[in-house]
Amino acid sequence: MKLEKGVISNTQLMFLTFSFMQAMIMTANFNYALTKQDTWIVVIAASAVTALFVLMYTVLARRYAGKDLVQINDTVFGPYFGKAVSALYIWFFFQLIIHYAYFYNSFWITYIMPETPRIAFLIMLMFICAMAVKGGIEVIARCGFLLSLIVAVMTSLIFILLFKDMKFSNLQPMLQTPPKDFIQSLHIMLAIPFLDLVSLLVFFPYTAENRKIRKPVLLALCMSTALLLISVVGNVAAAGERVANSTSVSFAIPREIDFAGVLTRLDVLIALTLLITIFMKIAVMYYVTAISTARLLNLRSYRPLIIPIGVLVIGFAVKLYPSDMEQVYAGKNVWPFYAIVQEALLPAVTLAVVYIRKLFQKRGAEQ
Repeated sequence: MKLEKGVISNTQLMFLTFSFMQAMIMTANFNYALTKQDTWIVVIAASAVTALFVLMYTVLARRYAGKDLVQINDTVFGPYFGKAVSALYIWFFFQLIIHYAYFYNSFWITYIMPETPRIAFLIMLMFICAMAVKGGIEVIARCGFLLSLIVAVMTSLIFILLFKDMKFSNLQPMLQTPPKDFIQSLHIMLAIPFLDLVSLLVFFPYTAENRKIRKPVLLALCMSTALLLISVVGNVAAAGERVANSTSVSFAIPREIDFAGVLTRLDVLIALTLLITIFMKIAVMYYVTAISTARLLNLRSYRPLIIPIGVLVIGFAVKLYPSDMEQVYAGKNVWPFYAIVQEALLPAVTLAVVYIRKLFQKRGAEQ
């Protein structure tokens, strides 16, 4: 039994994935201090590795076409251990909502409206996301199409307006980052903005063509990588060594735009971009958490879970970290090691079990 009546086309899946990944423009700030002018190389490397994991995710989805993540785990691991594995995924998705809500809230309180109570922005954000989740997958997909285009246009506009101030010599020397820092930066890039694509395993059953999902997801990955490269190259070329000294490079650099004294202080575009990208990130994770929990508990609908999940997120996110610097530290040194379990290890184990069972079944049939 499907918990969602809506169905999206594979084109909508592509734009939904594209919009879901666009928050990487802001989370790339975790990488600049480690790899500086080599950050764009980390982006390309992370995208190449992610493509391999996308192949793994789509192999699972196509082998169990029409089944969501919880159903796949029940089929592969059995009804009991499978539910334990699904609970690990759901807990991970729920934590992602909390962390992105805190990130959004912290940004607005720090840079835009410092006198506003922290809980105010969280309530407004979660209310809007809850409305989208209640509307279902089709509503979220339509939002993804429109908002992904807006973010792409704004990011490109910022790059064009900054172009006259860029010094591409700031991208040199290349490959001077110590291997340890490069690997750490790659790990961060994979764990935070790229490999949470594992959540799409919940969306795949609701696409019109379940067995043709690989191409739209890979196209979305390529578009997201191109957009992130535009942002990273622009930031490094415009800021130079300063990229290592700011906790929000993507917001600080556009402040320097002065086009004929008319277009100035365009950091407001970045604030709007953040609002859009974080909204899509949270809306997708919110939906994934709600519908997966409903599946795990054998509920007929996920909608009764929307309000309880939203309230819990607000309660956790309002004081998740004592300070913003602790969030930066956790993003660099703690979260990547935790997230990689659900993003890479569990899907790899699942696929390995599938092929091992297939091998034993083949041998049994031959005997």
